[in-house]
Amino acid sequence: MLNRAFKLSSTWKFFHEECERLKEIFSRLRYPDDLVQSTIRQFIESKVSEDSHTQVADKREAPIRIVLPFKDQKSANVVRKQLADLSRKINADISPVYTSRKIKDEIKVKEDKPPLVSQQCVVYSFQCSLCDAGYVGYTCRHLHQRIEEHKGSAIGNHLREQHDMEPEDIAQSFRILRKCQNKFDCLIFEIFFIQELKPTLNKQCDSIRAKLFV
Repeated sequence: MLNRAFKLSSTWKFFHEECERLKEIFSRLRYPDDLVQSTIRQFIESKVSEDSHTQVADKREAPIRIVLPFKDQKSANVVRKQLADLSRKINADISPVYTSRKIKDEIKVKEDKPPLVSQQCVVYSFQCSLCDAGYVGYTCRHLHQRIEEHKGSAIGNHLREQHDMEPEDIAQSFRILRKCQNKFDCLIFEIFFIQELKPTLNKQCDSIRAKLFV
């Protein structure tokens, strides 16, 4: 009768009301109150224990999913086996979910722009950060090589004599004025920029060379 009342009751409140009715019925039938009370208590404890086990089982049944990037099938099999071993140890279902990169990301070509000091065949300028002194030149080699040489040229001498400082890190004071195709183009555009910018650190021979092409 307790089991029938439990199944017909949608909540523990309704089941409690049914139990009270059953107590009254068994009392009229002259059943010992202690026996009735202990029977109902044992039945309730068994149902509560079943509910607890059911809740634990439900929690265990819910898988724990881990999102991982897919590398190759061999690596995926190794990871799956390791997670299965871990699942048995902690008594939980751990399942890997693999994601793969989009094809467009795999075949996308990224063209890295070379830094300023790695440029070749360029006309460049130097601008002193402490005054208006400037210089215009060209190089067909890597610009960083020419910058190193300028530490001992008019640029380096200017920094030592006018500002009492060593030309250690001067790359940031250089900028590219023109990217050229060959040495002749470099020479022509160097002349044009010298005439336009009138840099004070260019030597007299640079000015004479510029006048020859004017």
